[in-house]
Amino acid sequence: MPKETFFKIDEDKRERLLREAAGLFAERGFNQTDMAQLASRAGIAKGSIYNYFESKEDLYLYVCRDGMQRSREAIYGRMDPEWDIYRQIEHIFRQGARFVQSHPEYLILYANISSAGMERFSEQMSLEVEKYTADHLKRLIRRDMQRGLVRDDVNVNFAAFMVNSLYIILMASLVSSHFKIRLQEYLEMGDDFTEAALEPLIQGTTNMINNLLRPV
Repeated sequence: MPKETFFKIDEDKRERLLREAAGLFAERGFNQTDMAQLASRAGIAKGSIYNYFESKEDLYLYVCRDGMQRSREAIYGRMDPEWDIYRQIEHIFRQGARFVQSHPEYLILYANISSAGMERFSEQMSLEVEKYTADHLKRLIRRDMQRGLVRDDVNVNFAAFMVNSLYIILMASLVSSHFKIRLQEYLEMGDDFTEAALEPLIQGTTNMINNLLRPV
């Protein structure tokens, strides 16, 4: 967590520091990120960073959690909890794609946590990231199964895992050259990854989920 002094500085200054930190950590990785370079980008003295955070590790974890919270607000904050599972899943995929295209650095940070040498961070962050989505999807599937909107022979845990895995692959395709190539090869997509171009992909993915979960 940041020191108390961090929350006493001007909001614009806080936002600039977090924005530049997210961008630099995503660009260079944790180990290669230099605090002097970050301070320069953020327009503050290098020593000021340590007035706000105990260490580089504390700053990194806070930036990751901040990105996670921004993502949740962008996706779940605009969703009616009474929508059925199919409308919610479509909303999650569409809003998630918009957020990732606007803020790719946060998805890159998420992906980097799982890389070799980052175990000390993944142990702290992975459960926080995954538990929220897993709990939401499982709860949603069970609720709509009781409403007769989801097949009663569906394995709730596996279905939640499948939906989230498709989501992660789709979001990764927006920032990773490798996953973009996969989309182009499997789905014969071009180089256009605008919102309009992605709409058929989102519709196709969510329609497939609908067909698997809906009662016959």
